Amino acid sequence: MNYFTTLLSSQAHTLRLPDKSKDDIERYVLQHQKGSVTPERAPFRRQLDFWAFAIATAIANGTPPIDNASSSWGRKFADTRSVQMPDGLCEMLAVVALTILGPEHEGIDDPSQIIELGNRLAGAGCPELLKHLSDPDLRITTLDKALEFARAMRSEARTAI
Repeated sequence: MNYFTTLLSSQAHTLRLPDKSKDDIERYVLQHQKGSVTPERAPFRRQLDFWAFAIATAIANGTPPIDNASSSWGRKFADTRSVQMPDGLCEMLAVVALTILGPEHEGIDDPSQIIELGNRLAGAGCPELLKHLSDPDLRITTLDKALEFARAMRSEARTAI
C-alpha cells in the first residue's frame, strides 16, 4: 500500500455515484447481476471500477466537477474502507486534486476533500460514460463499447497534452 492509498483508506470516506442513474449503472456492474451475465454485458466488476472510469471520462473530456456537494445528488455505494482502493487510482486522485485544487489549497492533503472531488468528477463523467455504454449498436458488446471509448479518450488526452 502506498502513501496515497493509506491516506485515502485510513478513514471511511463516502464514495458516491448519481442517484438518478442507479439502475443504469448497476446494469453495467457485474456484482449486481444475477445468473450467468458475462463481462461482455457488464464490463465493470465493481461500482468502484465504474466510478474510476467515470472520473477518467470527465478528465479526458475536460468536464469540470459538479459544483454541488455529492451528498445533494449522489447515493453512497461504498466507503473507502469497505473497498480495496487500488494504488493507481489513489495516485490519480491525488494528482487530479493537485491539478484542480492547486498546491496552495488548504484541503489539498485532506482525504475527505480529495474523495469529494472524485465524487464530483464521477458525477460529471457519468452521463457521457452511460451514453457510450448504451449505444444501440447491438453488434458490439458493452465491453467492446467500453474499451473503444477508453481508447478514444486516451487518444484525445494525448492530443490535448
